[in-house]
Amino acid sequence: MDPAFPPPAPAPGRRSGFWPILIVALIAVVLWRAGGAWSHAGRGDAGAGRVRWQDRAKASEISLRARRPILYDFTAAWCGPCRLLDRDWDDAAIAQTVDASFVPVRIVDRQREDGGNAPEIGDLQSKYEISGFPTLVLTAADGRLLGKLEGYRGRAALVKFLNEAPRN
Repeated sequence: MDPAFPPPAPAPGRRSGFWPILIVALIAVVLWRAGGAWSHAGRGDAGAGRVRWQDRAKASEISLRARRPILYDFTAAWCGPCRLLDRDWDDAAIAQTVDASFVPVRIVDRQREDGGNAPEIGDLQSKYEISGFPTLVLTAADGRLLGKLEGYRGRAALVKFLNEAPRN
């Protein structure tokens, strides 16, 4: 830009286009974020996909009554491979298998986001030796370990784990 020829000033009574554009952009960002929250309303950290995730505190009781093992999905919001697993949870056939065969419980690690986890989550992570995410842990109603799948190994490995898992 040549300093001898500065850009023309807005005509009297006309506003610069910067502020209206900024306001529209801010409104768009707020609506976009709110739309994401609305699409996950009621789910929060409780679940992903079509799987009907159960409350952690009631899992043992449901497992005993339904005679199905508990399937824990240890996950974290920052975890890229966990997002890949979340896509598998959205598959209708996988969700149907999980809901029919297991008591699915999602355990979301909040260490990075909140600086710590609730004591009961830390206890579960310690008990089942969770060292990375995602990790699937299959247990009997009494907490006895039946199986474990560490890391995301793809849809085929997930289906194999679910189909070959012991049923209490």
